[in-house]
Amino acid sequence: MIKKFLAILLFFVTVSCNNKVTTYSNLASESSINEISMILKKELNEESVDKFIKHLREYNEIVASAGLVSDFVEFKTPSYDIDKINSLWTSKKGDFIGTNCRINSYMLLKNDITIPNLKTDDTFLFLDKHAIDKGNLFNDKDIEKFQILYSGVKTTATTDVKTHAKKMQEYFSQIKFNEKVRMISVVLHDNVDGDYLFVGHVGVMIPYDKGYLFIEKLSFEEPYQAIKFSTKDKVYKYLLDKYAHYTGEDLAVPFIMDNEKWVEISIK
Repeated sequence: MIKKFLAILLFFVTVSCNNKVTTYSNLASESSINEISMILKKELNEESVDKFIKHLREYNEIVASAGLVSDFVEFKTPSYDIDKINSLWTSKKGDFIGTNCRINSYMLLKNDITIPNLKTDDTFLFLDKHAIDKGNLFNDKDIEKFQILYSGVKTTATTDVKTHAKKMQEYFSQIKFNEKVRMISVVLHDNVDGDYLFVGHVGVMIPYDKGYLFIEKLSFEEPYQAIKFSTKDKVYKYLLDKYAHYTGEDLAVPFIMDNEKWVEISIK
């Protein structure tokens, strides 16, 4: 009887955990900024976090009237007014396009990962390089490390994800990542000028007391998002669902890397 009761209890606890509501914020309030800052500073270099928060505050102050979400609310795929955001941003910043997912993720992680000197292909980083130069975001050493971290990776002409994932694993295995604050990458396949893989989107994932916090800057124009998930798999699925259409004829579908490891998960 006791065993049966415990089995039923375990079932309801499991269901309850799996059905935890996913919440998000654009970090447009002091309370949400303080919360994520405290979580990040437990594991990351304090100076790196402060620099990230500085750029976050600047962006949010400029585009505040574009309807950003202040505190954490239930996550439903948001729709942002890009035209209004662009107008607000350019009125203050001119031709400085701001920062994107790769720049912000590197900004957070750069003092807590080890990147060796490797041959790079920065073809896919032309906008990043323009923004870094225009905004004076990194010193020469950081620029070099940034380009290594997000270098294009030569691959073969196939739509087989396993083949491409092996190439990315081989490349990323040369980098010593942070085990607590993990770099979650959406890898895309391009074949315009040879077959290459590149990090099309990226964010950082960190465990906290109620699950996993994922932090991203959606694009140069689009806002920062901090999303609270109950499991890692929900983080991976969110990204796969969002970027599933970033493919084409003779191209592999996007796939997820958690630090240097391929995440074998499919869209259901």
